[in-house]
Amino acid sequence: ESAAVQEQGCGALRNLAVNADNKVKIADAGGVEAVVEAMKRHPESAAVQDQGCRALWNLAVNSDDNKVKITGAGWVEAVVEAM
Repeated sequence: ESAAVQEQGCGALRNLAVNADNKVKIADAGGVEAVVEAMKRHPESAAVQDQGCRALWNLAVNSDDNKVKITGAGWVEAVVEAM
């Protein structure tokens, strides 16, 4: 629940998502939704927003399926809210 924990979690997913197999596993396990939820819960935390965006970027690169999941998860709204 804390912003620091969410930041670390998003950062870990960001690092894991550079691997193509991990991208699929993360998305299938609800990782996209978890990152977006962390961003929505901590709009005041620039660090959560930064790590969340980086995680979503890595999940989206070269993965059309993940791009669809990310778009459907409400990430745009989370980023706009944080601004």
